[in-house]
Amino acid sequence: MNKVFEKAVLVKSLLFLLIVFWGGYNFTVIDTSGSREYFTDIGNVLFLVFSVIYIFNAFFLIKLKNLGRLTYLPLVLLFVFLGFISELFNPMQIKQDYFYLFTFYIISPLFFIMQGIVLSMLMSKGVQENFR
Repeated sequence: MNKVFEKAVLVKSLLFLLIVFWGGYNFTVIDTSGSREYFTDIGNVLFLVFSVIYIFNAFFLIKLKNLGRLTYLPLVLLFVFLGFISELFNPMQIKQDYFYLFTFYIISPLFFIMQGIVLSMLMSKGVQENFR
């Protein structure tokens, strides 16, 4: 059961990194003229900090540390919250190319499914017993 859990966390983390990579790609492709107000763009800074914490959480989950188990659900909820908040303050202009279609319709839904799978595995006794 631990190997399946480890693989689920790795797949979820890879999908997350692809979403982050797409966000960076989209940011560089869209024209960023000087008229954009960078001081109000706190969403990118918050998401950068969140991304680092989220990857550390995946490391703690793979190492079966209790800190990873305890912080996983709040990080999942924070991911959704940060997505909505950053869109409210600075709506993202998206270039709708093939990378967008692949990310939006395949990677993103798989990422949310994998988050649910990892969360349900964290709630199971088989995985929960192994955390220290």
